[in-house]
Amino acid sequence: MRIAFLGKGGAGKTTTSAGFIRYVAKKKPYVLAIDADVNAHLRGALHLSDLTGEAHELGDVKEEIITYLKGEREDLGELTMVGTTPPSLKSNFIDVSANDPLIKKYAQNSGNISLLTVGTYKESDVGGACYHVKLTGLQSFFHHLLDKDSDIVVADTTAGTDNVATSLSFAYDMNVFVVEPTKKSVQVYLDYLAVAPHLADRTYVIANKVDTPEDELFIIKHVGQDRLLGAVPQSRHLKRFEQGKREALDDFMKEQEVVFEKVLTTLESKKRDWQDYLTRLRTTHTKVCRDWLDDYFGQKLDQGLDQEFSYEKVLANKKTLTTV
Repeated sequence: MRIAFLGKGGAGKTTTSAGFIRYVAKKKPYVLAIDADVNAHLRGALHLSDLTGEAHELGDVKEEIITYLKGEREDLGELTMVGTTPPSLKSNFIDVSANDPLIKKYAQNSGNISLLTVGTYKESDVGGACYHVKLTGLQSFFHHLLDKDSDIVVADTTAGTDNVATSLSFAYDMNVFVVEPTKKSVQVYLDYLAVAPHLADRTYVIANKVDTPEDELFIIKHVGQDRLLGAVPQSRHLKRFEQGKREALDDFMKEQEVVFEKVLTTLESKKRDWQDYLTRLRTTHTKVCRDWLDDYFGQKLDQGLDQEFSYEKVLANKKTLTTV
């Protein structure tokens, strides 16, 4: 299952993402972590000193990713495959495993954690590309990811409501906004729901930097008790960690354990409807094709696609192969 952490810049989104990843890694055999934030600070927040593997930025290798995922599909013909192109029965797919070819090639690893990084802006990007372009490979990655209910995929995403502007908006089974007890921070969450009300049932809140009961009540008033997964205090341990005291990170994580357990149990209660996922993907692909992709590439990119494809068929075939 997939979970995304969102929130206003400075609310503690990346630190919370990192804490949750480390918490889950103690309870589960494997965690796939994805830094999908333009600031790309998740690696530092995880504080993994024994990372192995070459550091790749998915934004720089998006064409290689799409070419790999294209596999042996024939339905595209000469059409360009883009981030929202729905898969084919002959596509290549991704397992949540450190041994998956694509993850093995592009992820860094520490113990049972694999980290993929989309990357940030470079000098060559100035004036010529928006971050959505860098997210193209990640979109295709998620739409070809065959994660099971027992798998855990955690993404630290861009600040604000930007995530809703791509097909990644429905790629996650659960969204968690990290919210401070301020009007500006709460408003980011409310703006997200206003733009994407269809995602309300999978969107929750963690209250962060809560000093007093009044702080928590302020957030409950604006987001509702049923959406609040828990409150995290303003932490002196986090400040100590940021001052260079590495052992303080464990103390900081202990403060969050009750909240993290609620997040994990809520995520595990979710069940993905693969057919609904495919319907959303096909609808989104057609929309972006009509809006601008067809004109940009000079092709009708949603024509002639594999209509026989379903995620259930691919999953059933994989299950058959593993039992033979």
